[in-house]
Amino acid sequence: MKFYDREQEMDTLHQAAAQPGAAMIILSGRRRVGKSRLVDEFLKKEAGTKIMIVPKEEKQVAADFGPVLSDAYTPAFNTVKEALEYFFLKASQRILHIDEFPNVLDVNPAIPYELQRLWDTHKDHTNKILILSGSYTRMMDQIFTRQKAPLFNRATFNIVLQPLTPSIIWEMQNEAGILGPEQQITNHCLFGGIPHYYEVIEKYGQTDHAEKLFFGVGPLREEGQNLLRQEFGAAYKKYFSILEAISAGYVSSGEIANQLGIRQTTLSKYMQTLQNDFKLIERSVPFGQNPAKSKKGTYKIRDNLLSFWFTHVYGKTQSPQPDALNAFVGKRFENLCMDVFTGWLEKKNQTVLKRGRWTGTIETGKGQFEQREIDLVIETSQATYVGECKWTDREVGEKELRHLEQSAQGLHFKKPVTWVLFTKKKTRLTEGPNLLLFDAHRLTHL
Repeated sequence: MKFYDREQEMDTLHQAAAQPGAAMIILSGRRRVGKSRLVDEFLKKEAGTKIMIVPKEEKQVAADFGPVLSDAYTPAFNTVKEALEYFFLKASQRILHIDEFPNVLDVNPAIPYELQRLWDTHKDHTNKILILSGSYTRMMDQIFTRQKAPLFNRATFNIVLQPLTPSIIWEMQNEAGILGPEQQITNHCLFGGIPHYYEVIEKYGQTDHAEKLFFGVGPLREEGQNLLRQEFGAAYKKYFSILEAISAGYVSSGEIANQLGIRQTTLSKYMQTLQNDFKLIERSVPFGQNPAKSKKGTYKIRDNLLSFWFTHVYGKTQSPQPDALNAFVGKRFENLCMDVFTGWLEKKNQTVLKRGRWTGTIETGKGQFEQREIDLVIETSQATYVGECKWTDREVGEKELRHLEQSAQGLHFKKPVTWVLFTKKKTRLTEGPNLLLFDAHRLTHL
């Protein structure tokens, strides 16, 4: 599969190569998000070399540097420190990419400190570029960002690679031969914006991806467990338990802490890492409430693949039935609509001030009350948009619109209101000044 997007990150790498002095570039992000591919594409245009650190005895790792840094002859190293010093002082290569860099902690915990001393000694007298890539947690927490971390404040550039946007995912699927908008959206709801999974899909073609990829001998059968173990190392069990609890319906911090048998104060650091650093989970409060003060905050797994894996793969022996899969896609469809519609508004030069879902109670008759939910509420500088997301094969129309308008009684609007329906199939309704309609085809062609 060809290389997609990443213009901003590629520009940063070329900027580092264009400057005359030395640079240390830190590249981190979720596993499978495309860190190695990004640097590989960069090195096609800039002369450089690459090594991947595999956890084994240091002498073996040091020996792996020999062919990587070879010129007319292949140097021999007994330690990683010797290899790095050779790179700074004698190697002809200007750029060295060390992939899976956090694995040096398993090889020899002193290596980051040795690199710190080498960098401080040579950075002002060389034009070498060092690219260090690896998982976010081990890279940033243990090596770079904590004040006492060995390479704290040494990075010249820090790139955190994010998942690809939906528009890029539609393009990738088009070129892979997956042309139906409903299938494209279903795939996004299962795999999110992680490019590696679409490379897997391309190999399997038009097929039942849930069945073929996640069950039997499918390549993603253990993906959730492997992903978390590789990302979080020794802390893997804690993060796994948190995500398992959320997928089981324990969605408040108190419920999660009770389920794990730990204090909320202990839980908070893990939740912050999952939410802020990895963006694997998200916390939401009803629209209009202050996230910092609201006691109604709930958590959900934001990463699509992990959500599907915990819900329908982990502990299961067969793929979900069509109705169950459709229900799962329907919930993830809400996130997709929120993100795509936000981007659409911004292209219309509307500044999004706040967005979210709303839950509350409305009066449906005298003395009669119902609990209602609204999938999407977005306030911009010009208007408020209130939306409903319906991933169903049945016809959606006037009834759903009236239900949405009734549910909105619980909200108080200070700006003009536009109603929005997001549907799987095209509706018979007519779009107008106060009504926007987005079916699967339109969502994948914005």
